[in-house]
Amino acid sequence: MNDSAEPPLTANGYPVDTAPDRFGEFSPANDLLADPEALRERMAADGHLFFRRLIDPEIVTDARIEVLTKYAILGEVDDRFPITDAIAGDRHAVATANVRAFSESVRNGRCYRRITDGPEILGVQAALLEGDVRIFDMRWPRFVRPGEGCGFHCDGPYMNRGTSRIFSAWVPLGDVRRSDGALMLLERSHASERLHAGYLRADADRDGLQWLDDDPSVVQAEYGGRWLTTDFEAGDVLVFGMHTLHGALDNHSAVGRCRLSSDSRYQRADEPADPRWNGADFEGHGGRRVFYPGLGRWNNEDFQDEWKDIDEHGRMILRTDVDTDHGEEQP
Repeated sequence: MNDSAEPPLTANGYPVDTAPDRFGEFSPANDLLADPEALRERMAADGHLFFRRLIDPEIVTDARIEVLTKYAILGEVDDRFPITDAIAGDRHAVATANVRAFSESVRNGRCYRRITDGPEILGVQAALLEGDVRIFDMRWPRFVRPGEGCGFHCDGPYMNRGTSRIFSAWVPLGDVRRSDGALMLLERSHASERLHAGYLRADADRDGLQWLDDDPSVVQAEYGGRWLTTDFEAGDVLVFGMHTLHGALDNHSAVGRCRLSSDSRYQRADEPADPRWNGADFEGHGGRRVFYPGLGRWNNEDFQDEWKDIDEHGRMILRTDVDTDHGEEQP
């Protein structure tokens, strides 16, 4: 399907200032792949590493087809169009499906795991961590419908019950243009003394964290720096640390395309791991819940923007005190 002219960029409904001193592009680090020390130095300086086509695009396409086919079963993808177009459907089966089983199926798919557990990302992680690497047992495949986005946050407070030496890998499962809801991060925010003095000392569950903020201009006023993003292509990989402030642009696809991406986390194998996301029966954010982002906006109160309550049959229980300016009340 063909996209029309791109609309103005927004994040959580707020306009994004794209002036050159406020907004910029990721600089690829592919030239450093053969130099582990240079990778570590760039990560220490910038808080992130961006790679163009680190993974064979055909491998990404296989994962995209595998994941979107499962979403199509729930009606999340309109199967009147090619599955790979990821055009939003009517979600007719979401309310009655066992979404716990669905979520487990998606994140354990063979083609999807070839992305998160593949040698391309593991090689970068091993260079950064200087040792044997383990991937978190939880993996976060993310489906972002038109009109949806993500509030601004750092990963540290959500992952810090083991070691703090953890890196996230964000992988677009297909091309993701800015207007389709690309990830954005705040330049050199990992070095912010203000973040380290307060927010980054928190534990998300213990302290009941919501999004740090949802307005990109407010975040810039607080912490400085440019917002960085790009038009991602299949095979691209973005790696960043636990202290890098990030979020996403809103999905304004002119053709109703859903954004498909993956988050996965990596640490040294010989360091303690956060039990929320690791182990045979990892707890996540506790209770009877499943990772199923979107379908409304609650400022991530009690993690509801991303984690949904389910009943004993795995069916979703969607809370109704939703911000209807940003989302819908029912699946």
